[in-house]
Amino acid sequence: MGRLMRLWLLSSALVETLLFSGCLLGWNSLNPILLDMGVLSQDCHAEMERTEAASSNNSAAGAGHPPSVAVVSTLAEIIMASRTSEPQQSCTSQEQNLHLGFTVGTFFVWGAFLPLQLLLGYMNVRSLRQIGGALLSVSYLMLAYCLTNPHNLSLFLPFALIAQGLGGCCVLFSSLMLPQLLDNVGSLFSALVIASFSASATVFTIFKVIYFSWVPIVPVMLGYGAMSCLMFLNSTFCWSLNPSEKKEENIYSVNLRLNCYEALNKKKPLQEDKWCQKSLKLKFQRSLRDRERILSQRRTLSFKRPDVLAPSPLLESLISPTFILHLLSDSTLLTWIYFYVSSVNLHLQSQADLRHQADLYSSVFGGLQILGLFAAPLISILLHYQILEKPIKSGQTKARTSHRSACSIKRLSAIYTLRSLVAICFGICCLIPSLHIQVVSFVLHVVMRTSMFLVTSTLYRCMFPRNHFGALLGINTFISSILSLVQHPIFLLLTGSLQRDLFWIYITFLALSPAALLLPIHLVIKNNRRHSRPLSHPIHLCKMTPITETNA
Repeated sequence: MGRLMRLWLLSSALVETLLFSGCLLGWNSLNPILLDMGVLSQDCHAEMERTEAASSNNSAAGAGHPPSVAVVSTLAEIIMASRTSEPQQSCTSQEQNLHLGFTVGTFFVWGAFLPLQLLLGYMNVRSLRQIGGALLSVSYLMLAYCLTNPHNLSLFLPFALIAQGLGGCCVLFSSLMLPQLLDNVGSLFSALVIASFSASATVFTIFKVIYFSWVPIVPVMLGYGAMSCLMFLNSTFCWSLNPSEKKEENIYSVNLRLNCYEALNKKKPLQEDKWCQKSLKLKFQRSLRDRERILSQRRTLSFKRPDVLAPSPLLESLISPTFILHLLSDSTLLTWIYFYVSSVNLHLQSQADLRHQADLYSSVFGGLQILGLFAAPLISILLHYQILEKPIKSGQTKARTSHRSACSIKRLSAIYTLRSLVAICFGICCLIPSLHIQVVSFVLHVVMRTSMFLVTSTLYRCMFPRNHFGALLGINTFISSILSLVQHPIFLLLTGSLQRDLFWIYITFLALSPAALLLPIHLVIKNNRRHSRPLSHPIHLCKMTPITETNA
């Protein structure tokens, strides 16, 4: 492969990841557009009628009719229609319906990671990239179609969000797979992919600025969908790659094999072993001469294979305290991050005096997501500095290798502790009723969201066997995504009985945050026990002299 083609693949993968992979995490900017246009507001009319009926009972004046909506006649007027001067009045049921679509969409952002790993054994990376580009094109097309007539076509929105999340996951996964297809790609490339994924939440912030600048939003959506079609064409013509033969087995793949022959053989292992020994012994005796055959019959011949150290099963890694503690802390953190993205507008409105002030800080939050481009490489450098595996030299002993492993575990524990402290500081900043302090919480949120994948992948590389990395990573992302679905009941509780008061929800998340410190404590204790274990003295075999028989 030429150098220019190689450079094009790497650069285009980063740009496409930046533009398309994690756009759904900019929900705080897309949600005001959907609320303003009246998407999924079918239940608002009944709610407004109940409110007007209640107000009419308390006043002598009759209830007014709901404002009439102007009907746009032609398709050109529908597409080029900009924001109306009188936006639609949102209601609680509309906010809950939109949040349900966001919850399902974000589940596929990370939850589809494990299914894609399973599909990797049956299709190549280019096919996954093409599926991602096609899903993103369809999602923007459905979103634009929904915005042309929000009152009648709102049911297309959940499907558009699902396609958005699944397509973004395909783009992210295929970008992470690119170093497996190309040789000599630096270890920093994966960090740049995660950085682009984190910064892609800024896309919907740009859409929000365009929409509230009285620019028609439907042509913008259609144009962005056309750009995703270009990604599909790029993957079709430029991603015709095969995995390098020098590379080891793909660390992201997960293979599920059901071998009936092996399952049947496990039922009678002793009989199979006995038959094997008999056949080999018979062949050996036939190959000997008469004298050697007679002598060999007086000896016990064993034809068993030498005992080979069996690899540790995956179940041991899944039930280990390290995996369980990290899974619980990751699930809590992911739920908190998703819930904060969906409720940050309500949080800012409760602290701001004016509506436009809350909108301004919401746009600042969306714009600060671009800091992920700098946070992810910095975290990667802190995690992997001087701990990258190097070839063992001739004079290097195993003690040196174990010392380097201990240093990597200590550095990982320090970074994990730092991330837990950042989460605690983030929770404290959320409780302070000050808009200026909220800017600090915005930055801490970016650091938390960017560090999740990097810390997880580094932990699994250091603490578990290499062949378990892909399965552990896929299972972790899948279970964390399932547990993060609890954000929707929390949002229903927020807009219901809590009356939009986020205090007790943030207190609960803040109380759960220190539990993440249990993992670095466990890693340090485990590392100290392993290195403080006394070495057993080697057993020296002495040569025994044969006993001579003496005549009485």
